[in-house]
Amino acid sequence: MARVDIVRVDTPEGNAVRGGDPVTVSVTVAPDRGWFNDTEYLVIDFIDAGTLKSEPYLVVFDNDVTIEDTTTITFKVKAQDGASPGEYYVRIKNETFEETIVSGSEDGTITVSLKLVTSK
Repeated sequence: MARVDIVRVDTPEGNAVRGGDPVTVSVTVAPDRGWFNDTEYLVIDFIDAGTLKSEPYLVVFDNDVTIEDTTTITFKVKAQDGASPGEYYVRIKNETFEETIVSGSEDGTITVSLKLVTSK
């Protein structure tokens, strides 16, 4: 069976993650093996593109992960206090297939802005 790879990471709203309201992220994989079959078995996190270390302060809202089809998911991500600005890769583990995939610079990244939005 062919290996699944991330082929596109996109923020359809065109926004950087700044804190405050979550930003929608879309991830597409190929080839179509039904890799996105159940959100219960997906673990999503983020890796700093510069240091390649996990970023614990970027949070995916579990109730906002949506399977668009067998190759595309969307989810909401929010930067918590302590998040570092920069570019981040998306890492997704599918516990059903026991596989982990990571986006690369050619697939698109998630941007975290220096300026965090605070509520008044």
